[in-house]
Amino acid sequence: MLDLFEAAPNPYLLLAPDSPTFTVIGVNEAYLRATMTARGALMGRPLFEAFPDDPAAPGANGVRNLRASLDRALETGRPDRMAVQHYNIRRPDGTFEERHWRPLSVPVIGPGGEVVSLIHYVEDVTDDVVSARTAKTALTASEARYRAIVDSSVDYAMVATDLDGTVTTWNTGAEHVLGWTAAEMVGRNADRFFTPEDRVARIPQQEMHSALTEGRGIDERWHLRKGGERFWASVEMMPLRDEGGALVGYLKILRDRTRQRETETALERQGILLRTVTDHVSEAVFRLDPDGTIQFANPAAERLFGWPAEDLRGRNFHDALHHSHEDGRPFLVEDCVFVRALRDGTNLASEPAVFFRRDGGQVPVECSSVPFRLGEESAGAVMTVTDETERRRVREQQQVVNRELSHRMKNVLAVVQAIAAQTMRNAADLGSASEALAARLVALGRAHDILLDEATDGAELHALAASALGLYDDRLPGRFSIDGPVVAVGESATVSLTLMLHELATNAAKYGALSTAEGSVAIAWAVTGDGPEPTFRLTWTERGGPPVVPPTRRGFGWRLIARGLSGGSTGWVELNYEPAGVACLLTAPLAEVERP
Repeated sequence: MLDLFEAAPNPYLLLAPDSPTFTVIGVNEAYLRATMTARGALMGRPLFEAFPDDPAAPGANGVRNLRASLDRALETGRPDRMAVQHYNIRRPDGTFEERHWRPLSVPVIGPGGEVVSLIHYVEDVTDDVVSARTAKTALTASEARYRAIVDSSVDYAMVATDLDGTVTTWNTGAEHVLGWTAAEMVGRNADRFFTPEDRVARIPQQEMHSALTEGRGIDERWHLRKGGERFWASVEMMPLRDEGGALVGYLKILRDRTRQRETETALERQGILLRTVTDHVSEAVFRLDPDGTIQFANPAAERLFGWPAEDLRGRNFHDALHHSHEDGRPFLVEDCVFVRALRDGTNLASEPAVFFRRDGGQVPVECSSVPFRLGEESAGAVMTVTDETERRRVREQQQVVNRELSHRMKNVLAVVQAIAAQTMRNAADLGSASEALAARLVALGRAHDILLDEATDGAELHALAASALGLYDDRLPGRFSIDGPVVAVGESATVSLTLMLHELATNAAKYGALSTAEGSVAIAWAVTGDGPEPTFRLTWTERGGPPVVPPTRRGFGWRLIARGLSGGSTGWVELNYEPAGVACLLTAPLAEVERP
């Protein structure tokens, strides 16, 4: 599966097991980019001839350490992971560039149990090391700079302790990474965030000893967050000295590397992953030769297109899956963007298309294609295919929602226009017109809020009534009583009933029961009749107000009340000016109230 090796995004080097030479027998593009090296300068060369120690770096021991790691992997037949290594890389101009790496060597075991090659993976952690080093330098410069850097390093937990391991400084990054606040940790022993097994093994003391004897201690291990959750951390510990050089404590810098740890754990199984594609990949994956012949198809491809993998192998990709347009017209090979990309050796990313199942059914998909080479020759491409059926369905649903929203907005604008025109026409002066219009628009807005909150075609009548009366109930609490069964009100009736109740409340506040301290309003409704066409009745009854005097002029507010449900409704409104209080009765078929 050298093609997968070549196309992998992570940097890999394939080495012969010929210690101490370790001849380079394979390298992917990611490794070449990471090391600024040309393929011709590596293939067939001894590893340490291609990557010597930097002669200008004092105490450079990258070659020695890496050779020892490769020898261990070769001898044990198990992956060997190294701590961070300072191993500078030679630039094309012959000078060296500072680099720090986290290497992992994985032996590839042959059928007889022997090591047939070594996969060498590196993660460039130069930025992390340089950042940590910069932080250390700044920490020793001055207390002010120390505090500024420590508090601003959100991704790095920086913990200073005294000689006994008691926390003296706990930065913002420590709060972010470990979960405890500075108030919770300062004065407590730092072994609190070590695992129980590490505390038993006296790892905290060993870290301090290493930092003291070697100048710094670098390690990776599990630590604990405040809630007991474990996370994988890279750790660097260094001694802290006062101006006279006396040891006063230690500084520990942690970084959460749980994600990287998970990647490295997966990498230990890379030998298997290079021979097959995991069955758990949700996307269909194909490996194509330069002519477009399918060399490999994973189980997801079987499920998506209805072909057994063995039947797909050997077939031409275009002829099997992309032979027709969506309308059924033949799709000529020379017009196929995937065939052109394969022939030209170019990348394709997220290219939409329609492929076909074995039974002829269409599948909307999104495809990405990555070419790979063996040496200087094109070896084909790896293609991933994502089923877009569900995403297309969601887009279609969104279009329906957008159309419904457009329809509702047009209706709202029509109602607003009518309310504004009638309010201004019947107003005695500009001030009262502005106040009435604003109140009516607020009521209209509340009606539409209910429609949206209910996420249905209507609203429940209790919520509608409470919302419509909210402007007055907030100012006059306890003056309204609302009673009735659950009734689902349709969109059209929601707007009409909201405006009707708002106008009744406005009149009650100005002239009726709500204009006095003792007045009250009862809103009740019922559904009568058990036949196929039940009737809805809503009553508005005012009590405790001043004696009722029928109005001499009926303005737009009265018309909003009298129109009832409107919109072609067969219902009617009775408005009675009884001396004890205004009473209003709305009667309509229940079906018209519930109509969307």
